[in-house]
Amino acid sequence: MSETTTFLHIGDIVSLFAEGTVCGFMSTLGLVDDRCVINPEAGNLNEPPKKFRDCLFKICPSNRYSAQKQYRKAQKHQQNQQHLLSSVSDDRLLLEKLRHASELEKKQNEREFKKQQGYIISYGHVVQLLHIKSNKFLTVNRRLPALLEKNAMRVMLDKEGAEGSWFYIVPFYKLRSQGDKVVCGDRVLLKPVNAGQPLHASNYDLVDNPGCKEVNAVNCNTSWKISLFLEHSENREDVLKGGDVVRLFHAEQEKFLTMDEYKKKQYLFLRTTGRTSATAATSSKALWEVEVVQHDPCRAGAGHWNSLFRFKHLATGYYIAAEVDDDDLTDPMREKLRGAPDNPVYCLVPIPYGNDIASIFEVDATTAARGDMMVPRLKEHSGP
Repeated sequence: MSETTTFLHIGDIVSLFAEGTVCGFMSTLGLVDDRCVINPEAGNLNEPPKKFRDCLFKICPSNRYSAQKQYRKAQKHQQNQQHLLSSVSDDRLLLEKLRHASELEKKQNEREFKKQQGYIISYGHVVQLLHIKSNKFLTVNRRLPALLEKNAMRVMLDKEGAEGSWFYIVPFYKLRSQGDKVVCGDRVLLKPVNAGQPLHASNYDLVDNPGCKEVNAVNCNTSWKISLFLEHSENREDVLKGGDVVRLFHAEQEKFLTMDEYKKKQYLFLRTTGRTSATAATSSKALWEVEVVQHDPCRAGAGHWNSLFRFKHLATGYYIAAEVDDDDLTDPMREKLRGAPDNPVYCLVPIPYGNDIASIFEVDATTAARGDMMVPRLKEHSGP
């Protein structure tokens, strides 16, 4: 292994890129729709999809589900037996005990995740994949056929998770074997523990979403490239990192940097809020996704004071950029910023793509800080 080799850990956030007849990132269709899809036209490893947040999964250890399964089964049974008056009190007592056991099991799963976070994953280990945006587990339901490919099993997102959420990570190539450490960038098979048939990128288009291919489980040759988005050690609540959604607040003006459409053109401006407190404003037009610039376009990371950043408008996918302000209208503020007559003045504008150098910013500390220190995720940190 080279010095730059990165192993996969519990708690890492990754994307899954299908390689086979159909190529593309595993993604979703929104928070309500539980189907998993691949849209080959949306992006690739060199140009990730604009909605890359929909493609991110956290690697979790296998949870226990026996008590939760018993509780759900008892709940269903009680609902079916509500018309019978006999032994109702006994059933309620049993149901309460099962509910308590179910809650204990969930807490135990949470403790187990914290305990195992940072462990290196080896081939043959059982993991779960938690979809970041929806907070639901990737799950195979072996009792239901896939919606389009009827000889396959259905793959969906499940809020609680189940035994169908357990996956073996199996090497695709023979240069890796059981027990070897999984390296980020490896091509792997994802095999459900209780189904045995690996995840498959189908060639069938969804009827209601043309261009999106169904993800199901069936014997196939679909391999998945695991690309690291964010290491477990970088995923801290108190640090600004790639993927964070923030608002940019102008401390002096007490206004948020906002983007909106006017006469079919997008504009950036400081928005006045009608709320009693400016910081209480909640407009989605003032939400920005942080991108920490990396050599790998699928990679994010924790932001340091010497890092380079982009800020993407969450609602439209546009980026903040700086360009020379050549407006010839008289503006005292512009002249004040200009200083000498020959000095250029810059303004912020929205651009549709982030591959322009004008969209790259540094973030400066308001107090003395080393360049290698992480940027705290606080209201006081400066914007671009």
